[in-house]
Amino acid sequence: MKKPEVESGPPNALADWLDEVSGPEWIWFVKILSANDTYAKANVHQGGPYVAKEVLRVVFPLLSKRANTKSNPDLRMPTTIGIGSDETTLDLRLIWYNSKRLGQSNGRDEARLTRWGGLGAPVVSPESTGSLTIFAYHQPSKTKDADALRVWVARGIDDEDQITARVGPVEPGTGLVVTPTGLALSAPARMADRPCWLEEEELPASWRKSFPSGEEIIRAVIDRLPTVQGTLSDNRLLRRRDCEYEVFRSVEQYYVLPRLQEKFATVDLFLSLAHSVTNRRKSRSGKSLELHLSAIFREDDLLFTNGAKTEGARRPDFIFPSIEKYFRSSWPSSKLRMLGAKTTVKDRWRQILNEARRVERKHLLTLQEGVSVEQFREMQDEGVTLVVPKPLQKHYPAEVVPDLISLSRFIDETRSLCSGLRDTLKIRQ
Repeated sequence: MKKPEVESGPPNALADWLDEVSGPEWIWFVKILSANDTYAKANVHQGGPYVAKEVLRVVFPLLSKRANTKSNPDLRMPTTIGIGSDETTLDLRLIWYNSKRLGQSNGRDEARLTRWGGLGAPVVSPESTGSLTIFAYHQPSKTKDADALRVWVARGIDDEDQITARVGPVEPGTGLVVTPTGLALSAPARMADRPCWLEEEELPASWRKSFPSGEEIIRAVIDRLPTVQGTLSDNRLLRRRDCEYEVFRSVEQYYVLPRLQEKFATVDLFLSLAHSVTNRRKSRSGKSLELHLSAIFREDDLLFTNGAKTEGARRPDFIFPSIEKYFRSSWPSSKLRMLGAKTTVKDRWRQILNEARRVERKHLLTLQEGVSVEQFREMQDEGVTLVVPKPLQKHYPAEVVPDLISLSRFIDETRSLCSGLRDTLKIRQ
């Protein structure tokens, strides 16, 4: 039954909501909604968000056992979305499509939350694509399945910042399982065999003395996954990003796990450790994409400047061919390009619009798995071209894909704009 409507809480309703779903009986799954979670793709058939295997194992132990013997096991999941006067209640169905697990070679092995109530329903609306979302499961007994679910869909950048301040950054295509202790565990989708995980004896000696910088980790990743002749820059970027995340987490485990196994004398000492872990993850996430792109641009012989000021305090991620050419009035604007790099773009794409006034059409690279058609058209109207690595374009609506460009295409087109410039520079040298 729907609860009686109540007055909205204070302006920061999210803080109240987070407090309500915190404690030993709650486990969160935090993810960025993809186009396959929502109805952003016209041919979507799953009917609701994907539930990670780690969530199923921890939050639904009885359903997990049934999935090994019974076809498509399911259960009812009473669900509340939002808080106060914005609250919506639903009676969802959690269903595990397990035909592959039971022996069908071309079958499925995935769980989904379904029965949201149509295309415009909260969470599955196309406009929710790219939203950071918390699924808070109520589980009074760790030996039984969760008995209720509460959901919060971030309403903008302020909500996103508040959530990541609690749990750390969340990568597209994966998610975080947050335990009652407040520590976030990864629930990755592309790391089953963990080829880049470093055991303690594999860590460089210097890394055991102090936590390596992002630049050091990425150099190690490039050594571990060297450039292969003919490998598209799109594939290099995604493989290296996955590898870097594994390396980072393995180093993090080396430093953090022994501390977690100690007894903390006070709550403040535990919270201090949790905050340091979250801050380190945020620092890594904030620069990772730019560092990887810089390495690829150098490998692909592309001239660029990273992080320089244009007008006022504005700092676009990348200017091509250089910031010097940007400020040289004799250099035609048609031979300039700007690239923003944002892991997700739903509420952040407008930030790039005024970062380089001489460049009329802005390029924006993202790893987000899909956008709504309406938001994509809005980006186009504002002069933004979306750059999406080729393997991720399958997550986008069919009517959007023709207007996306891959990273490889962006590099080729940008290099052709300044053809001959590098040879001129070499002659001068």
